[in-house]
Amino acid sequence: MAVGVSYLAKIKRAVRTVSTASDISTELTDLIEECRADLVQLGVLSTKANDETDVLVLGAVRSFVRWKFAQDEKEALWNMQDYLTQRDEMRRREAYTVEATP
Repeated sequence: MAVGVSYLAKIKRAVRTVSTASDISTELTDLIEECRADLVQLGVLSTKANDETDVLVLGAVRSFVRWKFAQDEKEALWNMQDYLTQRDEMRRREAYTVEATP
């Protein structure tokens, strides 16, 4: 799924960049997609992982991207642990792992 402009802007703010350079936008978009793929591979529904209005998914994506953009090892470790905690929490919730039946 494509990354929306406003969603990308939220992630740019999360990593403290206002750059409009296409390289930064492309790298951030790739990281968002990588995070979404990781969530799906771990059992989160793709509809949830790609939902740009879900605050839990946004939090996980922010932590993932901050982990990858970290300036030092301590910051990277903290954000990695935050991401792992958030994704595990989603994996424990039925709303994120079980398709609703009509």
